[in-house]
Amino acid sequence: MHPQYDQRARLLRVLPRASLALLICSLPFASLGMLSGCRSYERRPIDLSAHRDAFLAGATLPDAAVEHLVTEDGAPLGIAAAEELALLLNPDLRLARWHAGVVRASADNAGLWDDPAIGLDLSKLLEGPSQGWEVLGSVGFTVPMSGRLSLERDVATALTDVERARLAADEWATRGAVREAYFTWCAAHAACAEEQAFSARLARILTLVETLAARGELARVEARLFNIEEIEAEGKLAELEAAVMRARVALLRIIGLAPTASVAFDPLGLEVESVAFTPTDGDQHPAILWKRAEYEAAERALELEVRKQYPDLEIGPGYGEQDGDRQFVLGLGIALPILNANRQGIAEAEASREAARVAAEIAVESLAFDRTEAEIALALAKTRRQSLVNGVLPLVDAQAEDMRRLADLGGEVDALILLDSLKRGREVRLALVSATRELRIAESRVTTLHGPPSNNLSASDGRMELKP
Repeated sequence: MHPQYDQRARLLRVLPRASLALLICSLPFASLGMLSGCRSYERRPIDLSAHRDAFLAGATLPDAAVEHLVTEDGAPLGIAAAEELALLLNPDLRLARWHAGVVRASADNAGLWDDPAIGLDLSKLLEGPSQGWEVLGSVGFTVPMSGRLSLERDVATALTDVERARLAADEWATRGAVREAYFTWCAAHAACAEEQAFSARLARILTLVETLAARGELARVEARLFNIEEIEAEGKLAELEAAVMRARVALLRIIGLAPTASVAFDPLGLEVESVAFTPTDGDQHPAILWKRAEYEAAERALELEVRKQYPDLEIGPGYGEQDGDRQFVLGLGIALPILNANRQGIAEAEASREAARVAAEIAVESLAFDRTEAEIALALAKTRRQSLVNGVLPLVDAQAEDMRRLADLGGEVDALILLDSLKRGREVRLALVSATRELRIAESRVTTLHGPPSNNLSASDGRMELKP
């Protein structure tokens, strides 16, 4: 029996995140099942004031091993220990590891099937002999015949490899930055010590100058020059002491320790010559491996986008009752890749792959330039320091020794020459400290650009944080 007007009011509800086992169940039970499978939100407030207090108190060190490394027997921290400590505490590396954890979390949940969708059709004839409701329930899910899910997992794994390579490059660069900060602190400490020694020498000379001035053997005008130099030396010493404190704070910052940390550093690190080693192949430098990993991720992404143009099968089985008759319905659907075919995604992925290729090639070129420039700077630093050690410093020391010997023998001493000799000795020694610092930094720069030994492991292995 057919109605005159086949007008129907339909209500369609799509309920995601339901399991297939709940298909035949009623809507309330299906809703309950969805809620039980969902994550609940838990607010986690942040207390920055408490963190600041804990940080300044040194209570944020990650484990007892780090604390033992910092406070072991009260011994000063050497440059090697400072590097290892920075790999754990450096703020940029810590943040990078947490960001890498985000990528890892995405990779751990990549390539999952889409959630099935429950549908419920309610229909009723507005005119006709049948006044009852017709009910048809269905569940729809997608069968990934294209194989894109495995490629999605591959892409997520490749992105995790990119983060690992990025971290390894950042860690190697951080080692170099720690060395430079350490050498800067050592140089500031040595310069301060040299200024203190100069002040001590000047004080001894002042005693002789005052005696000579009191006996009339030295003009007051000349004697006053020593007093002026003494006052200037006090100001210079204050500046150098402030430079030591600034260099220490900068070193603590890059390591990741609080500015109030009481850890002591070894001031003799400037005199330790760098150990030469065979450089790694340029293609194995952390910066190049990072770019290579980015290119590989771009390759995987392009493969995925190409695979996405092939359709997946959409299946929608259903069960219900119509006109008192129970019935089963099976809906099948598949997209035809003739209008879209994921052309936009493929084009973007191809362009991204080319951009990654160019970035890797430019990184190789840049590394070659940086290595050449670093070698030039190293040769210049060696020449400058050698000229001070073998040329100027012996002459200045000989001049100062002759002046002291003449003064001890009671001979006539030219005050201006004596003062000039003292000042030149200080300037040359300070220049030697600066030259030694530049040499160590140049050596460190060459080491950084050569890359780590092949057996050097990334400190971030196993440290991609997912939970606080």
